[in-house]
Amino acid sequence: MNPATPPTVSPVGSHVTKSEAETEQLAAAFARILNPGSWVGLIGALGSGKSVFARAVGRAWGVEVAMPSPTYTLMNCLAGRCPIYHMDLYRIESADELDFAGLTPYFSSSGICLVEWAEKAHSLWPAMGWTVTFDQLDENSRRIEIASLRESH
Repeated sequence: MNPATPPTVSPVGSHVTKSEAETEQLAAAFARILNPGSWVGLIGALGSGKSVFARAVGRAWGVEVAMPSPTYTLMNCLAGRCPIYHMDLYRIESADELDFAGLTPYFSSSGICLVEWAEKAHSLWPAMGWTVTFDQLDENSRRIEIASLRESH
């Protein structure tokens, strides 16, 4: 093994990151286990790291443009090695609103679907996918739990 290459660690499980850069590194490692068609629910309080994580996954999949959180637009479609659908459900009151807005088909699309505030549409979660739960420990540190939906059902 090249001493400059960090060991490969599974991103699934519980992690504590101590900086935005460490959160981005974890997201990049997680991105390597995704495939086109993957659904990822990002869960956590405001400022807990959901958007940082989503941007790093997008970059790992070849998104070369800025990825602002789509709080007001609900979804950004981005070009990468496959389509990246980045949703923010913060302003959504119910899963019915997502259906009315025409966003539910993206939950099972051929691209990668990254959904911030995914807990607001729990009833629409696909049978297979991932949850990434963020807990802010202090100003810089986060506990990030990555789990397969198959493991949680």
